[in-house]
Amino acid sequence: MGDSLKINAYENDFNYAVQVTRIILRMIGAWPISRYASNVEKIAVRLQNVICYFLFAFVIVPGLLLMFLKERDFKRRVRLLGPILNCWMGCMKYSMLVYHAREIQSCLKQARKDWMDTVNWDDRKAMLSKARIGRKFAICSTVFMYVGGLSYRTLVPLSKGRMLTPMNTTVRALACPSYFVKFNEQASPAYEIVFTLQFFSGLITYSVTCGAAGLAAFFVMHVCGQLSVLIGKLQYLNDMPRPEDRPVARLLADIIEHQIKVKNFLKQVEETMRYVWLVEIVGCTILLCLTGYYVIMEWESSDSTAMLTMSVILTSFTFSIFTNCYVGQLLTDQSIKVGSMTSTTNWHRLPHKRARTLILIMAVSNIPAKISAGKMIEMSLPTFSNIVKTSMAYFNLLRKFIT
Repeated sequence: MGDSLKINAYENDFNYAVQVTRIILRMIGAWPISRYASNVEKIAVRLQNVICYFLFAFVIVPGLLLMFLKERDFKRRVRLLGPILNCWMGCMKYSMLVYHAREIQSCLKQARKDWMDTVNWDDRKAMLSKARIGRKFAICSTVFMYVGGLSYRTLVPLSKGRMLTPMNTTVRALACPSYFVKFNEQASPAYEIVFTLQFFSGLITYSVTCGAAGLAAFFVMHVCGQLSVLIGKLQYLNDMPRPEDRPVARLLADIIEHQIKVKNFLKQVEETMRYVWLVEIVGCTILLCLTGYYVIMEWESSDSTAMLTMSVILTSFTFSIFTNCYVGQLLTDQSIKVGSMTSTTNWHRLPHKRARTLILIMAVSNIPAKISAGKMIEMSLPTFSNIVKTSMAYFNLLRKFIT
């Protein structure tokens, strides 16, 4: 009975931490499946992958054809670039999530095992506190991205209605203007089909962004939770009333083993997610610049619906970058706390031979843990500040040379 309750407790905690991200990634076939899954389940996931790639291509290819074959005005080409770039980013991140499915599954197994091995209530409470932060980030990112993105795919083209071109022809707006060589997308029912497929393409793109951000927040906050557990072990070492040789030796061995496990897990997470983060950081930097420019364009054309939608999209891209950078900053801050804890340990109360062990623990702990995008861009709040500054600088250049 006791073992059953323990299993239910850790399963509930783990599911609580990963629930939002799992729902989103399962919806698009990017959640890793077990190698023991049935053939029907494997075929269903592969079918999801094919549908997602078709929807990505349905926006990217016709958009590029329109940009390079038909459109000659540079200002309109810039207007076309945003949706294409956003969809391309989604396709790249989706490919990386599918390609690294085994590595992601390995990280998830390790996280589940950590929850199962945590029996102390204080440690579990610390892990839940960090998991709650990651869950809130995943929910907020999902709300911002879906509200802004899907409004752009529906409300903006519908609010424009029928428009008269300089060639004296009536056209209906699409969220992602496209050029289809073989058929006219303005004729019914082709327009309705294209409109619907672009909506679902947007749904997939924004789901990939939300799922990747949620997965990163889950993994990094899990590492923060494990570092909180490590701080608890160091505090227990500090508070031992009578630090005898054998109990101290066992506790120090446990601390070292836990420290190594956390560092290995973080290394595995970074190797799995670093290129997803790189695409996110570089792509969102460009999209922040473009979306800011689109807001000004809609302001000049007095389209309040489009301007409001673009403002929400701008906020969602900003929040997406902020989420990744902030969890990286939380990780660094938590690892600094571990280093401070080891440096202030009452080593003089420990047995002489055991106190020497603290030297290596201090040396390792005093190197702050960091995550990076593609081993090039450190994920931290200063990085977020630099990204926003860079985007605004390029936005000013864009406005100066185009308007």
